[in-house]
Amino acid sequence: MRTGAPVVAQVAVSVVLLAGAGLLTRTMIRLSEVNTGLRTEEVLTMPVSLLNPLTFTAATDAADKERYDQMRREVRALPGVLEVGIGSTMPLRASEMNFEMKVDGKDVPTGAAIPHAELRTASPEYLRAAGIPLLRGRDFTIADRTGSDRVVIVNKLFADEYFHGEDPVGRRIAFTGDVLRFTPFTGDWRTIVGVAGNTRDGGLDSELRSVVFLPFAQEMAFAGGLVIRADSNVSGLIKTSTAIVHHIAPEVPVENVMTIAQIKDESISPRRLNAVLVSLFGMLALIIAAVGIAGVLAFSVNARVNEIGIRMSLGADAGRVQWMILREGGVLLALGLALGVAGSLFGARIIRGLLFGVTPYDPATFIAVTVAMAVIGVAACWIPAMRAARIDPAITMRTH
Repeated sequence: MRTGAPVVAQVAVSVVLLAGAGLLTRTMIRLSEVNTGLRTEEVLTMPVSLLNPLTFTAATDAADKERYDQMRREVRALPGVLEVGIGSTMPLRASEMNFEMKVDGKDVPTGAAIPHAELRTASPEYLRAAGIPLLRGRDFTIADRTGSDRVVIVNKLFADEYFHGEDPVGRRIAFTGDVLRFTPFTGDWRTIVGVAGNTRDGGLDSELRSVVFLPFAQEMAFAGGLVIRADSNVSGLIKTSTAIVHHIAPEVPVENVMTIAQIKDESISPRRLNAVLVSLFGMLALIIAAVGIAGVLAFSVNARVNEIGIRMSLGADAGRVQWMILREGGVLLALGLALGVAGSLFGARIIRGLLFGVTPYDPATFIAVTVAMAVIGVAACWIPAMRAARIDPAITMRTH
């Protein structure tokens, strides 16, 4: 039946769109379930950059650190605040400082990749404020400052990759590579004093990163910000905390102030938008396909009233007439489903890069979409089938 070709196409398009929407929705759900590595989400991040490369000196660096500490103390005094830390990189954000590393007593095998790690600075309160667990060793203290022994805290991924089950606490690492010549950091040996938990930085769908924390007071304040942990409603601290920062550093813009929950949502929102848009198109296509099936079968019933009447006068009962129309619609539906599933498998390969935690050929998604389309398609077939079953053969024979 030529009039059925558009219906088959509509069903196929509906299946493709619904499958894509299902995969993107499952991706969004998987992302929302990702463990960030933080023990609490009642955390506010407030980047504050005091560094001016044009006027930087050792004296201005010391003054900047004092202003950061003043901000920390005043925000810490606010009601509901549990802890305030200072760090160069906000939790769940990636650092742009990535250095080659060397481990004391461990030579890099020929042809092996040179160890790398992101460099971040952190005050003694930073890990507690961010909710990053300290798995081994100690945290930084106020004694870890300029002139004292150089120390670092590494994350678990770094420890696992470069110490292979050995206890890294007490071992020494150093930055290396030509890039050191263009930075204020030295290649001095630094002693590992602690191991922190891994965090999902740079996006919930990003790979874990090797991280090395340096004491904020021991290095140049090349970047900084406040990490504020509250007992509840941390977003309510944005206004007062921002006012404190503006009072201490009126020349510095305060931007991208976000809670951990907002940072997580920022990572999910592009996929949420994709899922919503594809779902809307899928639902629209589904409605059009259902109306198309019902319309084609209704047209078929109207064109075959005489035939149906004759069949019923010769003994065909209502059930047999219903089955005839349902079978006709079922053929269109089956063809559409077959083409739609094939198209969905191809389309899934195209959107592979948008997926996370779900395979492009996720069986649960394809089964759910196929069953849903089949149920709606059968329901659309049922309406004209019921109408055909109610045709009165006597009236049909008199009018024809």
